[in-house]
Amino acid sequence: MQFDLPTMMTMESFVTACAGGVLLVAWLQARKTPALALWALADFVVAAGILSLMLGSALREPVWPILGGGLVALGPGLMWKAARAIDAKRASLSLALLGSAVVGLANFVPGTRGFAWSMSLAISAVYLFAAATALWLGRKERLAARWPLIALTAAHAAVLSIGAYSTLVGSTSRDELAPLMSLFGLIHFETIIFAIGTAVCMVALVKERNEAASRMAANIDPLTGIANRAAFIDAAERILERCRRDSAPVSVMMFDLDRFKAVNDTYGHAVGDTVIRRFCASAAAALRPNDAFGRLGGDEFAVAMPGSGVEAAAVRAERICASFAEDCHFVGDHRVNATASGGVSASGDGEHGLSALLEYSDIALYRAKAEGGNHVKRANQPRPEGGVSNVYRVA
Repeated sequence: MQFDLPTMMTMESFVTACAGGVLLVAWLQARKTPALALWALADFVVAAGILSLMLGSALREPVWPILGGGLVALGPGLMWKAARAIDAKRASLSLALLGSAVVGLANFVPGTRGFAWSMSLAISAVYLFAAATALWLGRKERLAARWPLIALTAAHAAVLSIGAYSTLVGSTSRDELAPLMSLFGLIHFETIIFAIGTAVCMVALVKERNEAASRMAANIDPLTGIANRAAFIDAAERILERCRRDSAPVSVMMFDLDRFKAVNDTYGHAVGDTVIRRFCASAAAALRPNDAFGRLGGDEFAVAMPGSGVEAAAVRAERICASFAEDCHFVGDHRVNATASGGVSASGDGEHGLSALLEYSDIALYRAKAEGGNHVKRANQPRPEGGVSNVYRVA
């Protein structure tokens, strides 16, 4: 097979169509990700555009370059829409189609017909720069595949910009395709890299996101949206290790909803679930961003507070209980009057591990419940030197 321009463009078209096919298959397996379908459609459109340009060059029929220029501009417009869809941002379909419509119109206006190919390249470059920008704006979501996708999209936009300038100033003929051995001729090779690279990155990005969502789902309690037991233990262990390393205090609180079984039995589980969610909202509003808060199971919750002694933790726990009691007088039409009890323990410089602190807090919690509930007890925990701390009721 002779390695000439028509051969190269046929290869470009084939590879781009194959990239679209890969993305289409990926979308069929993940239909909640429309960006895959949009980018696949864009690849098919670009592949058809490249093939049309090649036919126009080979057959000297004017309809093929006109069709090809419009399709080449349409593909990047769809890619811009897909890039926005990756981060669930709306993008007007009319705006995505506008570039292709402008190029098509330019081919039928005598004064702009000679610049239609330059316009197609320039509009494509604008769309792709906009797509790269949209991807960059979503960088807070830490996905490794996002960065090569941004780089490939921006690089392709830069190559198209060079082509638009080259054809506009006349260094590349407006009526002929760029020869292989020219500066703009690099696009024939770069397009293949772009098609393959973006397909791989799009699939990898969606896979990364799904894996991150699965990890998050495994660590989140589905009813409340806070950390589940395993995630809380992991976060609290890291807090204790950091505080131990810095010789900083750390406190652990445990909470249990008072007479929660009676709430479920009397008003039903829907009301019980609402009570649990309201407790979580009251606690989250009173806690700091660096505190670890999790649901250990049922109506039992725990908090790890770095840099906090038992005094501050007890005051914070009482605030949570008071806020929850105030918020749970009524649930819908039901007078529930739900309350919570708490137990608090502390470690001054890492002398106690997490399991010990949870045990101390749990003992204090059930002493608070035995005294009628709706208040907080400090743990009567042993000190390293063998003494014990006094027990106070904070209320």
